[in-house]
Amino acid sequence: MKRRLSRTAVPLACVLTLIGTPVLTSGTVATAGDRVPKPESVIGWVPCADYKLATYEQIADYYRALDKASDRMKLVEIGKTSEGRPQLMAIVSSEKNLKDKDLERYRKTSVQLSQGDALSAPEARDLAKNGKAIAWVDFGIHSTEVAGHQTAPQFAYDLVTSETPEARAIRDNVITLLVPNVNPDGGTKVAEWYRQNLGGPYQDAGYPELYQKYAGHDNNRDWYMFNLQETQNVGRQLFHEWIPQVMHNVHQTAVFPARISIPPYEDPLNPNIHPQVVRGVNLVGDAMGQRLEREDKGGALARQSYDIWWNGGARTAPYYHNQIGILTETAHASATPRVYDPATFPKTFADGTSTSEPSVFYPSPWKGGEWHLSQSCDYIKTASWAMLRVASDDRESLLYGASQMARDGARDGARTTYVIPADQADFPTATKLVDKLRWNNIRVEQAVSSFTVGNRTYPAGSYLVREAQPYRAAVLDLLNAQKYPDRRLYPGGPLEPPYDITGYTLSFQMGVTVEKLDQPVPATTRQVDWPAVPTGVVAGAPKYAYALDPRVNDSSAAVNSLLAAGEKVSRSGGEVTTRTGTLPAGTFLVTPAAGTDERVTSLATRLGLSIAAVDVKPAKVTTLAAPRIGLYDGFNNYDEGWTRLILDQFGFRYEKLTNAAVRAGDLRAKFDTIVLPDATYNSMRNGRAAGSLPPEYTGGMTDAGVAKLKAFVEAGGTLVTLNKAAQLPIKAFGVPVKDVTEGVADTRYNIPGSVLNLNVDSTDPVGAGFASTASAFVANGPAFEVEHGATGVTVAASWPKTNLLKSGFLLGDDVIGGKGAVVTAKVGDGQVVMIGFKPQHRAQSHGTYRLLFNAMYLGGQG
Repeated sequence: MKRRLSRTAVPLACVLTLIGTPVLTSGTVATAGDRVPKPESVIGWVPCADYKLATYEQIADYYRALDKASDRMKLVEIGKTSEGRPQLMAIVSSEKNLKDKDLERYRKTSVQLSQGDALSAPEARDLAKNGKAIAWVDFGIHSTEVAGHQTAPQFAYDLVTSETPEARAIRDNVITLLVPNVNPDGGTKVAEWYRQNLGGPYQDAGYPELYQKYAGHDNNRDWYMFNLQETQNVGRQLFHEWIPQVMHNVHQTAVFPARISIPPYEDPLNPNIHPQVVRGVNLVGDAMGQRLEREDKGGALARQSYDIWWNGGARTAPYYHNQIGILTETAHASATPRVYDPATFPKTFADGTSTSEPSVFYPSPWKGGEWHLSQSCDYIKTASWAMLRVASDDRESLLYGASQMARDGARDGARTTYVIPADQADFPTATKLVDKLRWNNIRVEQAVSSFTVGNRTYPAGSYLVREAQPYRAAVLDLLNAQKYPDRRLYPGGPLEPPYDITGYTLSFQMGVTVEKLDQPVPATTRQVDWPAVPTGVVAGAPKYAYALDPRVNDSSAAVNSLLAAGEKVSRSGGEVTTRTGTLPAGTFLVTPAAGTDERVTSLATRLGLSIAAVDVKPAKVTTLAAPRIGLYDGFNNYDEGWTRLILDQFGFRYEKLTNAAVRAGDLRAKFDTIVLPDATYNSMRNGRAAGSLPPEYTGGMTDAGVAKLKAFVEAGGTLVTLNKAAQLPIKAFGVPVKDVTEGVADTRYNIPGSVLNLNVDSTDPVGAGFASTASAFVANGPAFEVEHGATGVTVAASWPKTNLLKSGFLLGDDVIGGKGAVVTAKVGDGQVVMIGFKPQHRAQSHGTYRLLFNAMYLGGQG
């Protein structure tokens, strides 16, 4: 596993690459005369002007110019984006604070206090007294929410140049980290799309594709996984290098017709979050609301839509690191002005609160009228200044509070240790879990020798996570089940929808065994910086074949590499006897040939695989070719993007399959396997409405395309459907399978993103390599019932009749209990594999990846 950064603090100049060098000396007044350029002098217009959107490159150029002209800013590159753009962060403070030696001291102080579980109270108070608050503002993680990144140039200029007593105090007391765009690639794409269509019929149609390479708008769902390059760039600063006490994550759009959504947020509250964090969120939210009112910016709304439960967002993940995370959602995500007619406003918000009459959390209702992008930008600036004012006024308390929360974590978690055993089958994936924990700056140890707790002996190499640590909240949240409360407006009514999902326990999703021990764990350990890939082993030269364990995800990565190199690979239909033991059905067998040993050894080393030698051919073996995979991409679909990321990570070769390509047909000549990511039948068949976008982006695969897909299967192809995409073969192919959840009211069946127990049949080719039980992430997916007397249908996995819920919330045990979760149906000479959930959910659920991999391999099996 690639080493990315050191836990040990190093001088700032060694950690960050400076982009620009200040041209003024520390004795020069940085804002004198025309020395500091205004944004319009670089961009070409005043930021947030009507019908104008600056690209990321233009905004970055302005930040560079501001950096060169002022000694109140240092500009640093924090990494490259998914498409190779430099991602920038500005550090703004007083001239004195930004001197390299002082700046590094203040950075270290923030880190020391945040991780200060070993500091005494007097030590922490002394550090806090002499430190500077670290505050964060990021402008635009969602690139179609344009006001954020368009605000970034003007906000930086104002913070650098303003000479009000408030601005001077903020620069003296606070080091502000400004990220002009969390998704630079999308920022440029959206701006260029708007310019291209300005004045035409599609001016306000919106960007039609994923603006982030893999996740699109779902890029705000990666903040405990760190799959995306941009998340890693920002997470490195948020959770390792600076660890700010307060952060503002800028979004659009507000809950209509409000002009901005601010804290306080809704219940439920995740009980793992420290009370100081929650109080801090409320404090900053109240300061934002008060400042907006004083500046005659009405329409600020609190306590609607956004809760404090789910981990994984740019604003929510900081809570589990004892940071005050603020999300604002400002109205009108467009550069095109608009007049809003109050007669068209909804009468109430979702909870029944009036949209027109004052209430406690909406005291100044917006009455409608004309609205411009510049107004949205002004609201963002006001909210950000309010947060910085709190950071300045409460500097010492915020810093000291970080150390208090760290000490509380060490105290409250003193009895508990989590052990990740090295003797589990898929230890390479367990090592990836450790990597995710380290991205979260969770302390991890590794045993240097075996140790015993009770009747269990753990081998050397096992990992230990002590609950007693500063970010105990993150440990609790990622390694324990969530218990989401049953929240309804009235008994028997619909569930009050959560902000995102309700259950996401990372160890469950990744299929990693983690044992929680509430007793002393006497082990000799070393601290883990970044986990090394397990030691790969090739157990001798075989007489028949090399055997790769089907229980290990990365066996697929190795197989794909070997197939690409021309090696002969097959799969076993039953157990395989090797020199080192027995492997289950589905074992990958690689026939030795010239160069095979070197390739196998190299892959074992790179991926941490234990590859065994087989001397006698098993009774049943099926040849495997690299399947020609088509990945359906009919429209802007996050699930397609996440699927693509996983296929890239594991070396599956694929081709994007558009609606036009589906309609054109001749699919069997081009593909062995076609994957339909999560989507409804109607959305795939109909696509976007004609006239809503340029013609190349509208219309679906149509009935003709559906017929072409069916012909593909009948001619011997394999169709794999994920989650609701199963509607297509059920409705259009005539498979003898029923979705028992169809038409069931959400008062009877509701799984708003939870982890369920899953029974797996490992003798089924799709279930190969699984134990009899697993965990699956589910979000209101289908459940299958095979018609009585049907033939050619097998069930690889099913929901247990009882004890379904593992983490989160579930309503509808009686609806799906005992029903099929993964079903394969013969159609002509081919087959359809319907997986009734997303086995690759947001590139998080490693524990069910193999269901997708096995299903795709069916297309390449002879």
